[in-house]
Amino acid sequence: MTIGIIVDNEFYGDPRVNNEAKILHKSGFNVVVLCFNFGKFPATEKVEGIEIVRISISKKKKNLLFGTMNTCPVYHWLWAKHIEKFIEKYSIDILHVNDLYMARSAKMGTKTHKTPIVLDLHENYPAAILSYNWATRFPARLIVRPQKWERLEKKYLSYADRLIVLSDTYKDDLLNKYSFLKSENITVYSNVPDLDELLSYPVDLTIFDKGDNFLLFYFGGISERRGIFTTLEALKILLKKGLVIKLLVIGPVDKADKPLFDACLQNNIFKDKVIHYPWKDISLFPSYVSISDVCLSPIVKNDQHESGVANKIFQYMLFERPIIVSDCKPQVKIVEEGKCGLVFQSENAENLAEKIRYLVTNKNSREEMGKKGKSEVINKYNTEIFAQALIKMYKKIL
Repeated sequence: MTIGIIVDNEFYGDPRVNNEAKILHKSGFNVVVLCFNFGKFPATEKVEGIEIVRISISKKKKNLLFGTMNTCPVYHWLWAKHIEKFIEKYSIDILHVNDLYMARSAKMGTKTHKTPIVLDLHENYPAAILSYNWATRFPARLIVRPQKWERLEKKYLSYADRLIVLSDTYKDDLLNKYSFLKSENITVYSNVPDLDELLSYPVDLTIFDKGDNFLLFYFGGISERRGIFTTLEALKILLKKGLVIKLLVIGPVDKADKPLFDACLQNNIFKDKVIHYPWKDISLFPSYVSISDVCLSPIVKNDQHESGVANKIFQYMLFERPIIVSDCKPQVKIVEEGKCGLVFQSENAENLAEKIRYLVTNKNSREEMGKKGKSEVINKYNTEIFAQALIKMYKKIL
């Protein structure tokens, strides 16, 4: 059986998509990926047995079409045309479509062949887009129409034969919200890591000189909704109290939040205390985590962030680092069940500072939490464990 994976980005841009493709291929399915190419890759190639077919487009054009899909559906027409040809050329039996907004394109593209659609929800998109400053600020909101997604969600979910969601809590939320959905047609696949890949990277403890500083580490996209400004406020509180502490941040800054982020870093109190790298290869992640003392996931509590847990949580845990997370339900569940970190009240900088200060002064607690976190990932939260549900779902479709 051939599974066609649709992703409206470059294939290597999302570890979740990459991991799922590898799982399905190793399980005996023929996997073909249809994705975008922003100019760096060949039109087609085969990587580890997975065939990748690319649509050439500039990133600027892609973003323009994507942002206007609710006012002028050219994005859907473009994808529907490519999906229909993709199904015919590669004899696709099932279409694995990533993200809610691609459901309409998939429905249009499968009209002729009636190919079953598996819709993989990477996030609670109607809630997510309302938290994106680029989409909600004037005048962009008049074109993007972020509020429209709440109405479209029901229709787009109905296009799918099966759903994949990030967490049990998100699955329950959808079942409570829409009576037409059935529990047996929803599979939970979290953003768990590929252990073999991450553990294969060498660890270089000289990659960063933290001196005598207690080092906090944040990895991932940087924006208001991800709690970066709460983190900076907490750091300011701790520095004023005389703690010898630094914050290492690795990740791109959202364009809409960059002016505020840059302005914050101009504060003299953060001089040499906040180090930001816009990007580092994932192969260096183990090294940066290993030289850190505590890792952070301070995302703002909202409906989007209640839908699942980010990759970074499990990645932090794998390398035995205690984590401090905001009180979003899926994060709280991981931390409290695994006893691998602390929880603070979302957007409460004082509370976050208290949690950090506790771990600064309790080395034994840090070490114990780190060990428990690694054990949780090795035994519960990894691709090998979660692959079972994914494979079972596809066999059920057969």
